[in-house]
Amino acid sequence: MFKSTNLDMFTFPFKEKNYRYSNDLVELTKETVNFVKITPEYEVQIKRKREMLEKLHQSRFQSFPHTMEMQWEFLELVIGLAVEKHPEYFSVEKDGDKWTFKNHILNETETFVYGDDTSIPHEPLDFIGRHFHNDFMLMVNRDDDFYLEVAQIAFAALFTPAWNAGMSFTEIHAPVPFIDKNGVDLVDRIRRFLLTVEPGKPRTRINWNLMANRWDVNYETFDEWGPERYKVTPENAGKLVHLRVEEQWFIRMPRSNAILFVLDTQFLPLEDLAKRPEWLELTYSNLSDIPQYMAEYKDMAPFLPQSVEYLKNLMESMKVK
Repeated sequence: MFKSTNLDMFTFPFKEKNYRYSNDLVELTKETVNFVKITPEYEVQIKRKREMLEKLHQSRFQSFPHTMEMQWEFLELVIGLAVEKHPEYFSVEKDGDKWTFKNHILNETETFVYGDDTSIPHEPLDFIGRHFHNDFMLMVNRDDDFYLEVAQIAFAALFTPAWNAGMSFTEIHAPVPFIDKNGVDLVDRIRRFLLTVEPGKPRTRINWNLMANRWDVNYETFDEWGPERYKVTPENAGKLVHLRVEEQWFIRMPRSNAILFVLDTQFLPLEDLAKRPEWLELTYSNLSDIPQYMAEYKDMAPFLPQSVEYLKNLMESMKVK
């Protein structure tokens, strides 16, 4: 289980003391549009991602044949962002349609013909996505909804391309049991928000969960991670339970008009919250306030009380010191 070691790069999700669920998308500033990050855990995450793609490829990557053009558009986009933000780590040379992409961190060179599917060992998104720790999805807008057509997912949270490919945004989020105080369905609200995402104006939101000693929890591996939730106690929750944060980007692709959905998944064990006392207090107050139906939806109900008790004891021990 890897964890975020640079807390300055960790996206802490709580701003208020009381729990609040929000699906609102926020427009990104120019400084935060580029989603390519290089953290101290980069090589560990890439190794794990590639292992998972090789071991369970059908579960981790799905696409439809008609998506190749938008996949090449994605490849061009992500290479451009990587070279722009981290020229010390990534570079690309173009000789007409012949491209040479270099990952200097991993000391890897990829040479291919842009647009030629036979010049690469995997489909374009699956090929270039193996150089970045994020999870990636492409959704197409039709019939006033968005449909999942390409997905490369390594760090899933109750989501798997093998199950969800081809489903609409509304269908994927059908289990979300939330109506706000004004009677508005929050899944419908974010669907309508997505319709407003324009090329050059990406948006973002933060999602969070708790994980019991797992990087990913998908449907196919429930027999592995399901029992882990019942091993958590107030004594071991600090090491076993991790705060899992998804920083999400929604980007309208200019040529295909597809929505690129990017997930940057970060993990922080509860015991490390002691390094940021203000985070510790906010996490405790939010977890103490979370409704039972939300705990069940996020699949943290079996170990939430133990986690809350651990955080309470941790705060009390810090005050004594």
